[in-house]
Amino acid sequence: MTLGMLCLSVNDITYKNLSFNFPVWEAVFFRALSGSIISIFLVYYSGIKSLRTKKPIRHFIRAFSAVGCVVLYIYGIKFLLLSENIALAHSAPIIAAFLAVPILGEKIGLHRVFAILIGFIGVLIIVKPGTDLFQLKSLFPIGSALFMASVYLSTRSLMNTDSSTSIVFYYSFALLLTSIIFFPADFIMPDTLNLFLAFSLGVMGSLGHLFMSQAAKNADVAITSPFEYSSFVFVGIMGYIFFCRNSKSINHIWWNTNNFKWYICCL
Repeated sequence: MTLGMLCLSVNDITYKNLSFNFPVWEAVFFRALSGSIISIFLVYYSGIKSLRTKKPIRHFIRAFSAVGCVVLYIYGIKFLLLSENIALAHSAPIIAAFLAVPILGEKIGLHRVFAILIGFIGVLIIVKPGTDLFQLKSLFPIGSALFMASVYLSTRSLMNTDSSTSIVFYYSFALLLTSIIFFPADFIMPDTLNLFLAFSLGVMGSLGHLFMSQAAKNADVAITSPFEYSSFVFVGIMGYIFFCRNSKSINHIWWNTNNFKWYICCL
């Protein structure tokens, strides 16, 4: 799970860099195109049998939940500070851990319930609903978190019978189809460097989903999902290195990193 978060954190930095000069749906398109190419290679390596499934509806739910998660997350990256976007979007483990009980029949002890409540309070502190600091743009990562919780739960239910390759494949092509439908009219052809960065999104994104699928296969959602908070550390360090954010942003990162430590300690 931590490796998956590292890959997706690299994508966060790449998305932020591309968002300065390119439309959101252009970044989504290149993420989908390169991810689809990677998924084809995975199918070639694993065999066509790896795409067989007994749960097509769950694949549909998982694939388009992931699409909603990615698109809203990128919009959040474009309009919010990296630290604020990631903190709000990563309320997904809180939602997933609670929903895993009625939907998947998993059990969480009182210590995990307490840790989840601490995380929820942290989200409220960041969002500050009812104050002048609340922004409608904050709904982008919150919506992304809701879709991500659905991704966690559907992935866990699929991994008992289906392969990681099928999960990556169906998601990649669902994202590609959606990005073609919403292909931007103001498309800007990237230069060589930005084209390389755009195509790297699919590579790192596919690896991230592959690692996350393996984590879901081998452990309960309530156990794996809190490790999503490791991305606070990764994005904090990389954001500081590549963007040299101001002191306010660095304070956000410091606060979120310490929340991550406390959350893991509670678990």
